[in-house]
Order: sequence, then C-alpha cells, then structure tokens
Amino acid sequence: MGIFEEIFRDSSGRSYHIKAREGTLSPYSVNAGSPERIESSLSLLKNVEPISKNRGLYVYNGKYGDLPVTLFCTGMGPGSAEIVYTEYLANVDYNISRKVFSIRVGTAGSWSSFVKPGEFVAETGIVRNEGATNKIAPPEWPARSDIVTLLTIAEAVGKLNLEKRFWFGPGITKDTLYADEDPERRSSIPWIIEARAKSYEDMGALSTSMESSVMALLSEFYSRRLRSKGVRIGFGSILLIVSPYYGEEKKVEFKVSEEDELTGVKVALKALEVANEMQKAVNSGKKATLEEAYSVLYSRLLY
Repeated sequence: MGIFEEIFRDSSGRSYHIKAREGTLSPYSVNAGSPERIESSLSLLKNVEPISKNRGLYVYNGKYGDLPVTLFCTGMGPGSAEIVYTEYLANVDYNISRKVFSIRVGTAGSWSSFVKPGEFVAETGIVRNEGATNKIAPPEWPARSDIVTLLTIAEAVGKLNLEKRFWFGPGITKDTLYADEDPERRSSIPWIIEARAKSYEDMGALSTSMESSVMALLSEFYSRRLRSKGVRIGFGSILLIVSPYYGEEKKVEFKVSEEDELTGVKVALKALEVANEMQKAVNSGKKATLEEAYSVLYSRLLY
C-alpha cells in the first residue's frame, strides 16, 4: 500500500470510477463538475494526455508551463464529488510533492444582491446544506477553504488584474437544485427551506453550488490522517456566478459564458503556479512573498 488509503480498484489496478492508477496524477489539479468544462480547458495546457472518460468523469494530465497539472471532472453533487475526489487523492504522485493543491472551478447562483452574474466567488468557507458531509465530520464542524490555497487564488486574481470581478466570502453547498431553488412548487416543506435560505443570506453567504463542502472536508480529514507521512492537502474554489440573486429572481435561470468559465480556469492554473513557486521558495530557505494577495483580499473579502 502507498501513501494514501486503499480504495476500490479493478483487476488491472485502476481506481474503480476514474480509472487511474496509483501515482499517475499530479498533486496540482483543477476540477469541475462539467466534463465539457474540462475539455474546453485543455486549450490552456500543453502535452495533454487523456487518462479516462469512464462514466463521463473525464481525467487528463498536462503541463501548464513546466508545471504538471491534472484536470478532472467530479460530476454533479456532493455524493459524486466524494467518490471522484477520494480516487483522485489516492492516485496522486506524491513523489512530485506531498503538498497537494486542488482548485474547483464551478458555476454558482448568487446569494447576495450585490454579487452579479459574470462575477466570481472564491469561497472562504462553505455552509453544509447537504447530507453527504455528515458521514465525514459531525454537523457542527465547519467546512473551510485552505488558507494557503485561498492566498494563492487571491495572488492569481491580482496578477491577472481581475480583482473587480471577484468576491471572497462564504458559499453554500446544497444537494438538490429544484427543491432548493423553487421550494413552493418542488417541496412539501417549503417553509423550512425558505427559512434556511433567509438565515444564510442574513449571515452573509455569497453563492450557492453543489460540490465544494465535501472536497473541503475530505482535504482536511486526509491532511490530518496522513500528517505523519508529510501529506498536506489544500482545497480552494472559484465559482462563476451564472444566475442572479435568489431574492430578486424566483425562476431558475442560467447565463453561462464559456469565455468566463475559461477565465476561472486561468485563475486556478495561475494559482497553482503561485503555489509551486511558494513551495520552491520555502524548500530553498527563502521567504515566500505574495505581492498581490493582501490588497485583493483587503478590498474584496466580505464577512
């Protein structure tokens, strides 16, 4: 057995769902729920190598500059994300680095009147409005983005001059779409769903999506479990806002731009490059400097 916990594998040694072998994936990765977003992102890499398209869970290796990067699709919802993210971590080549940085680039609905379609939210923490993570940690345990990964995202935002399009603050992970977005017509308990929605708004939630919380908690769980082996897993998220503030628009409406989706991926890849540069600096005994991150966070961090 290698660094990571054993998982389900087929007779050829490939993980059962994403069909990757141990030690074949990069510790620097970008993931998305959509296989189409993964495929469109390949234009940003060189030396692309397909690993698997099993069950629509696309996995590719490539290079961003000189940095080895894995792109993979999680599918929709926290249940699918739990399977895919666990198998990704089990197949990382920890000889490249035992410090893992994985950034989710997804789409989300706005949960605040000033967060508009076409803007982005980098989640600082995640409301666990789903059931899957209760099997990873007790409900009172917070789901948090890794602070180092968050800093690399902020640095990338500054380097790419995108700070006016980004917000940093709490997001929500849910496990249903229609029942949450339209409880009056899709649920027999609309008053409960609506009361929760109002409380999340009152506490300052900026966005709502469907995968982040489980990856944040798994990163923290396995970082702690594998600490003695030098493993540290950092998770962060970049969410493109594609539907307006729920308090203003009651109907489900999505406005998705492929160009905007690629912008999110560009920020994620730049953040991974920043993380790699920071790691090299620390390994050589130098101070890791962030020239842009603090001013970006000072101006765009909310709640």
